[in-house]
Amino acid sequence: MGRRLSALILTVLLLGGCSEGGSGMNYAERQAAAAELGSRLTDSSNQLGVKLFSQLWKQGSGNLTISPYSAAAALALAYNGSAGETAEELGKLLGYTPDERQKLNTGHQSLMKLLNDGGPGVELKIANSVWGMKGLTLRRDYLKTGEDFYDAQIKTTDLSAEKSVKEINGWVADHTGDKIQEMLTEPPGPQAVAVLVNALYFQGAWTDVFEEQATKQADFYPPDGPAVQVMMMKRSGMFEYAAHDGWQAVKLPYGEGELEMVVVLPGEQSSLAELVGQLEQGTLLLDKGFSSSRGTLLLPRFTASYGTELSKALQALGVKLAFDPNRGDFSLMADLDSPIYFGQVIHKTYIDVNERGTEAAASTVIAMRAGSAPPVDPPFEMNVNRPFLFMIRDTQSGVVLFLGAIENPQRTD
Repeated sequence: MGRRLSALILTVLLLGGCSEGGSGMNYAERQAAAAELGSRLTDSSNQLGVKLFSQLWKQGSGNLTISPYSAAAALALAYNGSAGETAEELGKLLGYTPDERQKLNTGHQSLMKLLNDGGPGVELKIANSVWGMKGLTLRRDYLKTGEDFYDAQIKTTDLSAEKSVKEINGWVADHTGDKIQEMLTEPPGPQAVAVLVNALYFQGAWTDVFEEQATKQADFYPPDGPAVQVMMMKRSGMFEYAAHDGWQAVKLPYGEGELEMVVVLPGEQSSLAELVGQLEQGTLLLDKGFSSSRGTLLLPRFTASYGTELSKALQALGVKLAFDPNRGDFSLMADLDSPIYFGQVIHKTYIDVNERGTEAAASTVIAMRAGSAPPVDPPFEMNVNRPFLFMIRDTQSGVVLFLGAIENPQRTD
């Protein structure tokens, strides 16, 4: 039997927008669940996201949006099938040693339960699936882990046939509100072993909406070239706001505040590149310094989609053996007579921000082969008319669902 390649597809999808979603837990109950979860998984997921974001930024600027949670969840599902030195490399990246995988899995299980309950005004759903190659049996323990801790749907299909593209793309579209419809362009191939998919759907309405009649056409200044015309939203009132040397930031909550968007604007003497550098170095602190302040925010509507192959970025972060056709070890996934390894890792995102809220989607595919005080300061103005950073995060667990940089809101690709 020739070398068999394992195609592992993990897709995490995030959508944000307006919703009348309900909640099984109230705010206090959700806060207690987040406290019980602890910060380790959140910290490791967010750090992974920052590392990937920084690597991708170095590959080329422009509008860039990733899902740290998507990448972390996808790689965790793959990690459970790895062994030996391959597992050690993945474990170092994910922040859990191979003998701590049980902790990683229970953490994801608890985090999924929390994220699946985003509160009133927010719809947040996570789904996982494992697509096995027809005629090839994956290890029972691996599938059980996927089912028990990641609530993964177990499916079987012919990964060498065109129908597999339609089936997997259909699953992705169903779990992203049809925002990501083409994860795969061709079948994983006759040597494929499995495709793992993780999907997250997020739809959230602003706690305080922007009045549509206040939106006006305005100039936005990309890093290169002349100003472009954008539709600039505007809202005045109370915000959680922070101002530091070189940047200012504001928090925009969704629903009852369980989730939020943080918008970070570099100062006129600074730049988006400097903010990304501070983010990578860990000196851009977005958890401190915010206070309730009165002011005015001008924020452009924007829609951005992004797709890339993460293999180079992951290898730059130390994950090398997983991509090695001769040494990749995912023997805990399937019992084969030749190595199983990553062929490619595909990540796609979509985001739409408007007066009512945010709509966003992300997908990661890994193809394996084988209460506040009254304001005392004067009102602020934050005019987001130049490149900026943003993140969407769960305020109670701290996990970052989206991390992005917008250089030109006119661009949609």
